[in-house]
Amino acid sequence: MKKLKILTAPIAGVTDYSYRKILKEFSPDVMYTEMVSANAIVMQNDKTINNILKLVGGDSVQIFGKEIDIMCRAAKFVEDLGVKHIDINAGCPVNKVVKTGGGAALMGDLDHIDRLMQRLKESVNVTLSIKTRIGYKGVRNSLNIAKLAEKNGFSYITIHGRTREQMYAGVANWDEIKMVKDNVNIDVIGNGDIFTGYDAIEKANYSNVDGVMIARGMFSYPWLITEIKEMLEFGEIKTKVTLDMKIDMAKRHLMSMIEEKGIQKGIQEMRKHMCWYIKGIKNSTKLKEKMNKMENIDEILDTLESLKME
Repeated sequence: MKKLKILTAPIAGVTDYSYRKILKEFSPDVMYTEMVSANAIVMQNDKTINNILKLVGGDSVQIFGKEIDIMCRAAKFVEDLGVKHIDINAGCPVNKVVKTGGGAALMGDLDHIDRLMQRLKESVNVTLSIKTRIGYKGVRNSLNIAKLAEKNGFSYITIHGRTREQMYAGVANWDEIKMVKDNVNIDVIGNGDIFTGYDAIEKANYSNVDGVMIARGMFSYPWLITEIKEMLEFGEIKTKVTLDMKIDMAKRHLMSMIEEKGIQKGIQEMRKHMCWYIKGIKNSTKLKEKMNKMENIDEILDTLESLKME
C-alpha cells in the first residue's frame, strides 16, 4: 500500500511534555502537543505558555477557539515559537469547549470556518490543517469542511468517524471518512477505533486515507506506532510487548513526570497513565485502587517492579 502517515492526537492531560518525549522515540510522522486554547495563548496564561507549549522538538500544535482575530493572534504566537504546523480544532465534543463556540461547534457555521481558514492562511506561514468529526446536530458536513480546507490551501484534514453527539460511544464510521477521501484532492487522515496495527492497516486499506491518527489506542502504549510501522513494512506485527517492557516504560514515564511537575503533581497526574500501563494484568482493578492512593515514589517504583515477578 502507499506510504501511510502516523499522527499522534492532541489530547488534554495525555500528550504533555513528558509523554511526548516518549512518543518522539517511536518517530511518528506528526506529534501534537495537548490541544491549546487560543484565548489562553493570547492572554499569556502561564500554564499554557510554560507547560502545554513546552516543545520537545518538531511538535505540531492544535489550537481551539471561535473568534477569528484571537485564533490568528494565537497562531502567530505559536509560529513565532518555531512551530511549523498548526491545526484547527473543529471536532472536540466536550461541553466546556462546545458551549464557547469552539471545537465541534465550529461545524455548525461553515461560513465562519471558511473565513477563519482564509484569515489563518493570510496570518501565518506554516503548514495548516483542520480536525473535525463526521457531523454535528444531525448534519453530516465533513465533506463540506474538507472542500473548504482544499479551497483555502490547507494541507490536510483529519476526520474522527463519530458525530459530536456520539462523543466516543459506538463504532467509528469509516464509510464517511472514505466518502470524503473519494471526493477531495487534499490529504485525508482517518481517526477512530485504532487500537492495534491491524486496525490501522485494515481501516487505511478500506478508506484509502493518507494517514491515521491514533488517540486512545496510544494511552500508555506508544508501541502502537511500532505496530503500524511493522504492519506497513512486514505485513505483520513482529515486536512482542511484554509486561516487563510496560513496567519499565511506566517507571521512566513516572520519573519524567516528577522531574517536570514536581513530586506531588507528577504522581497525581501519572496515576491515570499507570492504570493504563497495568491494564489487563491479574488483579489489576485492586492494584489500580491501591496505586491511586500511593504518594511515595519508592513505594510506587517497588510496586511496579514487583509486577515483573508475578
